[in-house]
Amino acid sequence: MAEKKPFIDWNGLKNPVLSYPNWSVKDTAMAYRNGTFYVFFSAFYAERGQVRSHVVEVSTADFKHYSEPIFNFDGEEDGWIGMCSPDVQQLYGKYVMTFNSWGDKPGKPNQLFYMTSDDLVHWTPRKTLGLNLTQIGNQRVIDAALAQADGGYSLVYKEQTPGIHSRPRMAFSTSLDRPFHYVGDGIVDLLMKDGKDNGFLHENYEFLQTNGRWYMLTTDYLHNRQFHDKYDVQAPYLYALERGSHWLKWTRGYTFDLPQEKFNAESIANAAALYDWRKYDGYYYLIYAGRSEGQAYAKRGWNQIALARSKDLIHWSVPGE
Repeated sequence: MAEKKPFIDWNGLKNPVLSYPNWSVKDTAMAYRNGTFYVFFSAFYAERGQVRSHVVEVSTADFKHYSEPIFNFDGEEDGWIGMCSPDVQQLYGKYVMTFNSWGDKPGKPNQLFYMTSDDLVHWTPRKTLGLNLTQIGNQRVIDAALAQADGGYSLVYKEQTPGIHSRPRMAFSTSLDRPFHYVGDGIVDLLMKDGKDNGFLHENYEFLQTNGRWYMLTTDYLHNRQFHDKYDVQAPYLYALERGSHWLKWTRGYTFDLPQEKFNAESIANAAALYDWRKYDGYYYLIYAGRSEGQAYAKRGWNQIALARSKDLIHWSVPGE
């Protein structure tokens, strides 16, 4: 009898599992359907005389061989400098990809968008997301993520307010095409001391429901040298939703202790995404970007994509270990 094919040939892989010689790839997301993995990311590369960000999707059956891009767009036709930060979830029977414009074009601050698909290959045209909230005051907004909850869609995003250390903004709507209603913002955790901001930023959000609880994965990092001897120390942080808090109180956060490898010697794990795929082989899977320098590609560094897995969200291993 033939041996059953593993869900992922873990021992046959090695990080980084996806890398391009002339692209810096980060802001990762994944989906799995009918034996195929679909990988989404931001790709930074020089185009028309400047570094631009593109949202890209590729597919793979084994994390060894990848398709050509299923799509690769930067929004230039609508006057944007770039697009980035995809997150993908299956919501009410459809795959929904959220993302944002990129580049801080004068007079055209970054906004949120979404597209939907039935099969992860054919996608609707992009539409604006939560525009009734984000266009107020001409706000710069990035890093949208959605969750299916309470008969509608819970939305989190980062609003960049000058002079204020951004926290997640929470909103809700019964439809992606209808106005979103602002719910509130804030993370309550040891990161906040005596009610004061201790110097952390939170971005690159993702919602995950597992073990009967809602969680939010973010990239947290110190933005002020007075708090740490290294600038922009980024790490994936997992928060739990306090029951009855109406999506506002995310507490008991902790960082993932991921191995440092040669490819991610300077930044171990940036803009990660987490998936509960235990029904396939007993593991949670994390996809993330790492880099060994932070100056190339408009100071994003040459990022490459990696995988890690865990049975308990505490102890992590990388391919080949």
